[in-house]
Amino acid sequence: MSAGRRLDTDGRSLAARMPDIAAAEQAVLVIGRPVCPACQVTGAGLDAITQARPDVVVAFVEMWGPEDWRARHEPGWPDGVSVSPSAVPALALMRRGEVVATRFGAVPAHELDGWMSEHFGPAESPVPEGITAAEQEVLDRTAARRAQHSAVKGR
Repeated sequence: MSAGRRLDTDGRSLAARMPDIAAAEQAVLVIGRPVCPACQVTGAGLDAITQARPDVVVAFVEMWGPEDWRARHEPGWPDGVSVSPSAVPALALMRRGEVVATRFGAVPAHELDGWMSEHFGPAESPVPEGITAAEQEVLDRTAARRAQHSAVKGR
């Protein structure tokens, strides 16, 4: 089985990459911030998605700074994809450039694959239940930061 196509970009460059994404029969767009542990975990699981769904284009967009956030209001930003610095990761499933579903928040690869199944049909080789090794590595690396977030939020 071959892996799917993964595109990594920043917010400023997303408009230039949209033709590749829009040309795909099926695509998943994940938008996050590099300092966001939830975004890092979701991003880490995307390689499992490319393995499970070789025909799906997977685009991971990191919003680094003000220029990236301003790009949301410029031509070429995908219609139907709304995101803010406090609402990441944001995920959008697309069919031929049209958004068919959106959601917010961290999602492990097996749950993302399940959500994709609801809209695109079953994967060629579904992602197994549980956390991938790449996701676990990010969870381990970001444990202190996640604990700090929980303490600040009172959870």
